[in-house]
Amino acid sequence: MSDEQSTSLTTLQAAGYTVLYAITILVALTGNILLIFIIKRKPETRSLTGFLFVNMAVADLLVTLVVMPVSVAFLYTEGKWLLSGNLGQVSCISVYFGYHVTLAASILSLSIMSVDRYLAVVYPFSGFPTFRRAKVLTVVIWLSSMIFSIPIAVVWRAIDYGPGGTYCTPVFKNLGEFGMPVYYTYLFLLMYLIPLLVISSLYTLVGRALWRRNVPTGAEQRNEMTKRKVVRTLVIITAVFAFCWFPTQCYHFILAFYTGVHDKLPPYVMFLCFWSGHANSAVNPWLYMMLTEKFRKALRDVLRTTSGYSRFRSRTSRAQSSTRSTTVTTRVGNSLRGQRANHDQANGLLDPKQVEFCRETVL
Repeated sequence: MSDEQSTSLTTLQAAGYTVLYAITILVALTGNILLIFIIKRKPETRSLTGFLFVNMAVADLLVTLVVMPVSVAFLYTEGKWLLSGNLGQVSCISVYFGYHVTLAASILSLSIMSVDRYLAVVYPFSGFPTFRRAKVLTVVIWLSSMIFSIPIAVVWRAIDYGPGGTYCTPVFKNLGEFGMPVYYTYLFLLMYLIPLLVISSLYTLVGRALWRRNVPTGAEQRNEMTKRKVVRTLVIITAVFAFCWFPTQCYHFILAFYTGVHDKLPPYVMFLCFWSGHANSAVNPWLYMMLTEKFRKALRDVLRTTSGYSRFRSRTSRAQSSTRSTTVTTRVGNSLRGQRANHDQANGLLDPKQVEFCRETVL
């Protein structure tokens, strides 16, 4: 961000973005936790694709719990870092390094899914067991994401401006004379354009292979239809990823190469672009659960179980309430009969045995 541009928002704009982020955080937490829960509890959802979506869900949860709160705080602090000294330096680097690691893990998971679908459709009789090892892929995804994000750890620093406070900001001179263009070009190519080109190319080959293939019969036909549905789901999710992050990448491009245009943009444009990218963490899990038949069924089972438990609790509560009401009514009636018995005894209307019977009933 250039030093000349003000990042201040009006009170109404800041409140609007706070509400927007609050809704996004709630939707993201609910969706990603539910996705992980379903894969853990429902064996039929534990495919390689489902496992890769667990990696994406973990990455999206980190974005939700770390990056989004920092973005909300930025609305009111204008970039001022609340921590200073060594702790401020470590926290500044860690937050932005972790943020880009999670972004890289998401896009890398999508890329591996496209490779897996390509191998499954184009080479259906080859198992590729080495490639499909979930634990190996986990290490590859997160280790590669950390390596790709090393430049972020080099650039971001907590700078102490004395009375003005400490700011967590990119120091582009750490990358050389053309630090800013190099930095944003690197992010655009490695974490957006190149992966999307690879994914698009593989899905194009997959689509061509499915189009040319003769429609089989019986079990083979069902297997082929399953592959087509999975490919369709992954294509939609990739397209949504590209759409959500496109405004952020455009903003970075303008910031790096058209500083004059950037300085004329109103501050809310920057926040809207960044929110668009963060919102992808909330959209991903719901898309996957809605577009995949097994997950739709698993989600219905979870909701039905929860709803059934709620109805059971409601019926139990009503029964307990009814029992308490009956008990109270009985006690009140018995108390009134006891008082009436005392009154009748005092007036000589009941003999002592009848009075004792009424008192035992009350007790």
